[in-house]
Formats: sequence, C-alpha cells, structure tokens
Amino acid sequence: MLMDSAERLQSSAALQQHYCAGMPQLGLYGLAENWLLKECGHLHWMAIARAQGMQLPEFADAAGRKSYAALTAVHLHEARLDSVTENAPFSLSVRAVSPGRAQHFSAQTLRCGNTRAARIELLSAFVRRDAGSNRSIVRAPVEGPECGDRSLTDAALSLQARARLFRSGDGVARMGLQPAAGGSVLRAVNITPCPHNDFNGAGLLYFASFQALADRAELACFGLRPALTAERELYFYGNIDPGETVRVELLSAREDATEFAHWWRVRRSADGARIADLITRKRRLP
Repeated sequence: MLMDSAERLQSSAALQQHYCAGMPQLGLYGLAENWLLKECGHLHWMAIARAQGMQLPEFADAAGRKSYAALTAVHLHEARLDSVTENAPFSLSVRAVSPGRAQHFSAQTLRCGNTRAARIELLSAFVRRDAGSNRSIVRAPVEGPECGDRSLTDAALSLQARARLFRSGDGVARMGLQPAAGGSVLRAVNITPCPHNDFNGAGLLYFASFQALADRAELACFGLRPALTAERELYFYGNIDPGETVRVELLSAREDATEFAHWWRVRRSADGARIADLITRKRRLP
C-alpha cells in the first residue's frame, strides 16, 4: 500500500521567503504561532500553484468549479519560536509535493540566522462546496503533473497515514497523551468563532483559527501559564458556518516542571459532529 502511494507522488516545488520580525509577526513570547501558521498556509498554496505552472493559486476541478486547498493535517515541531526576536531577520523555506490525486504536502523550515527555529508540515486536499454551506464540503480532485520527488516521500506518507487514522476515529497516542477510556471528556469550553477574525476569504473557519481555539480553551480551563509551543498537531474533518458555536473538549492532559501538553477535540455544537483534533506540547518559560 505504501509503495502504491509513493508511486503517486507528483512534482515538487521550492520556495524561500525572507522577513524582518516586527509587531505583526511577533507575539508575547517570540514569533507568533498563529502568524506563522497563516504564512505557512499561504506558502503552501503558492508552492502548489508553482508545481502546476500557475502564477496564482486559482484552482478548479475537472468540471471547472472553483476549488480550494483545505488543510487536513498540520504538524509543527522542533519549535523554538522565542529565537525570533524584534527586528531579527528570519526565513521560511518550502518544499512541496503531491502524495496523491487532490492531495498536496509541504515541508517548511523556519530559520533565524543559523538557528533552525521550527519545522512545519502541512497536508491539504482540494475541496468545494456542494450545497452552499460549509457543512457540504466535498473533495474536488485537481490533477497535477507526474514527476516524483523521493526526498519528501517518507514525511508525506507518514503524515498522510496519521491523518487517515485520526479521521477514522482511531487516533493514536501522541506527545505522551492518551484519551481516557470510553472517550470521556475532562473539561469543555463553548466558543463562538468571530466571523470577522476567524474565517478566511473562502468563507471557511480558517485552519489557523483552530490553533487559537486550543489556546483559548487552555486559558479558560488552566489560566495563564507562560509557555511556548514546542510541538502541535492539528487534524481537520469538517467546518462550520459563520455564527455557529463549537464545543472544545479536553480529552487528555499532562504536565511536569518543564512542560505541559493537552489534547482537545472540537465539535460543532449544533449537531455534535467532530471537526478537529488539536494536540499540543508546550515548553514552560521561566
């Protein structure tokens, strides 16, 4: 099965972007994770467009219907976001490849000077609305050129396989976290995402807003704990319409003197549908 998937890997594309850290990029304790995820998402789309010989990411399915590259999984790891300080030059480099029809993967590296400050992996699937609502999102295959880049094969297939496990409901233990037997919920927070801040130009609850949901739930349940994300995994299964409320459920948590971690599950409040799993490990700050 893995060999079949590997054979479908399509063309790769490379991008590099340079920045100077200012207030839009910085957060309370270093580079803002939310800004970083949004920028990585943007570069992911641009790399897909470049791989298909396009100047801009204007995608359509075989029938000519407008399609979007919606993220299905994100893995931020080896993160040291506090290494990016005010006015510091930093960069993001991107390699992208398609592990199958309608799916694309990018491996991105954040560097500040000689320091590797984070690695970010993103997996997306092309989708479109089938009935006008964000509950009617369906896959929209978009073909790409056939040209393999074997250097990204293992990482792409690993994230793809893990995302498939989580989507099926058979999520595995991650970051030392294991949901309680029977799927019991430890804590829960109801949040209504803001239409003006949390939704993107395609009208979808933006993938980076799920990271913000996890942090808002953490603050509500545990209070302020000075810390920086060292690793985060996000798995997406659905979306909501503007004005809808979500229930963010704590499935597992652990902590010690140097770090803490938590696993949140996001459900649509209206019908209880599971739309995301968010797993985070944070490093405590002095």
